[in-house]
Amino acid sequence: MFALAAAGAAACEHKRAATRADSTADSTADGTAGAPVSVATDTVKRQGSWSDSVTAESDYTAAYVNSQLVVIEEQMVFPDGMRSSRAYFYGDRSALTRIVDERTLTAASGNSSPTTVRARLDVYLSGDRVDSSGKTVDNVTKTAQPYEIENLRRHEREIFARASTMNTAPRTDR
Repeated sequence: MFALAAAGAAACEHKRAATRADSTADSTADGTAGAPVSVATDTVKRQGSWSDSVTAESDYTAAYVNSQLVVIEEQMVFPDGMRSSRAYFYGDRSALTRIVDERTLTAASGNSSPTTVRARLDVYLSGDRVDSSGKTVDNVTKTAQPYEIENLRRHEREIFARASTMNTAPRTDR
């Protein structure tokens, strides 16, 4: 999740930089530079947790910039002790633009002993359309299956509903 937080921070920093650049634009009629205008960036993070008491327990943090949901980061623990870290990135009007799922799981085939496997699934979206996706398992490129993407999107809708309806969260329409 470390890389996800950095990516989210970079996206937020890019937005802040654009705001700063806009706030220092010429503000006089003759085109000479005016005094910089201070523009506040309100960043709010809300935390929550939930469990379906069968398949997983989840802790999540929703980050809002100027009341706009920009990312939900989630840590899931499954009954077998395996973990998943997910990040859901949002654009205008809280439209989902990217999902990153990193997980560690135990896998075995045939008579072999179980081994720990690290998998990453990265999905880019425009509206309801998947623009691209990538999957790696132990750093080997694999094909992301449609059901894997749909499962992530279904779970995003569940976590989005929880994060956007928290009592102290800014209103999020979608």
